[in-house]
Amino acid sequence: MKPVVKEIFLLRFIACLGIVLMHGVTLALDMYDIVENPLLAVLTSIQLALMFGTPLFIFISEFVIAYSYPNQLPQKFYVKRFKYIFIPFLFIGVLDAALHSIGTNSGEFEKKVILNLFEGNFHGYFIIIIFQFYFLHPLFVKYIAPKYPAYQVIITAFIINFGYLAFFNFLDPYEYFYYLPYVELEWSVLNKMPFPAWIAYFVTAYYCGRNYEIFLSLLHRFRYQLFVVFLFTLSGLLAIQVLGLITEIHSKRIDVVLYTLSVAFLLFFIASKIQRMPSFIIFISRYSFGIYLLHPLFNIMVKNFLVNYEEKLSIFFVVFLSFFVSTICAIYVTSILNKWKFGAYLVGQVHLHEKQSANIVTHSVIGHDTTVE
Repeated sequence: MKPVVKEIFLLRFIACLGIVLMHGVTLALDMYDIVENPLLAVLTSIQLALMFGTPLFIFISEFVIAYSYPNQLPQKFYVKRFKYIFIPFLFIGVLDAALHSIGTNSGEFEKKVILNLFEGNFHGYFIIIIFQFYFLHPLFVKYIAPKYPAYQVIITAFIINFGYLAFFNFLDPYEYFYYLPYVELEWSVLNKMPFPAWIAYFVTAYYCGRNYEIFLSLLHRFRYQLFVVFLFTLSGLLAIQVLGLITEIHSKRIDVVLYTLSVAFLLFFIASKIQRMPSFIIFISRYSFGIYLLHPLFNIMVKNFLVNYEEKLSIFFVVFLSFFVSTICAIYVTSILNKWKFGAYLVGQVHLHEKQSANIVTHSVIGHDTTVE
């Protein structure tokens, strides 16, 4: 396996902490009854601006696979990911159900477990999406990538992705599918779980990872346009929300696709200009999976603790406290469990070697040193 390119550390760092901060804003909005006013507009705008987190993780996952294994996946690829990604998904799904079922009626726990594991009714649904692409990757490499030009495949992927999301973004299920018994649940599952909702990230990341040096050279060639596109897509995202064209705030919005990719490309460019990735960024990157899995569970505890003090606390203090506490606690628990023989099966692995080797191997790309791990 090739070393991991250093740029990935910054992308993981931003994606992970962006998701934690977004959930902190969501927690604060759940606690406080904010009427339509400038404060609500500010908080929802922050939420929207952070919606790149989950799709960025999908981009990172396929980029690393395409870069590291350009021709064939290694033996035990699926075994390792089952042990250290899928089993933690099952564990956290059950734990999330337990925390949400405290004080509820009998049978709610079992119902929540089924919804979590089979309907993706908690933040871990991202793992089911990732596994779809794990299985799609070798088929894509064998039957699609070598037979069709990259631009045709990318355009097709975007058409599929936009068409799929547009169906869910702009149709009212209660108007057109009122006859379905559980229309809201089915609509939510079909909107986020099947891979067509995320296919553009997968295909774009594959070609970027497979052609890493060319990708990096293009980013440097169009470096000024990267900032313009980022500002344009962010402005478009906020404008669509203000105009009421799409009112739901989630990462399955059609306008989030181009925005997320603009964020990914801009971060890649910025990271490529950093000679040595700061140790703090590498540290958070190492713990990103554990932070992702565990922070919502600590958010529940934070919310239960603060609910009695909400009148005395600023909403921004609640956001900060949620962000800080959930991040620190998630890192601590992940670290402790990884010292136990079976702990990695519960919260995923912490790759301790990344810190030591992140800035060792270097090679020249488009006239500047690109460090890889």
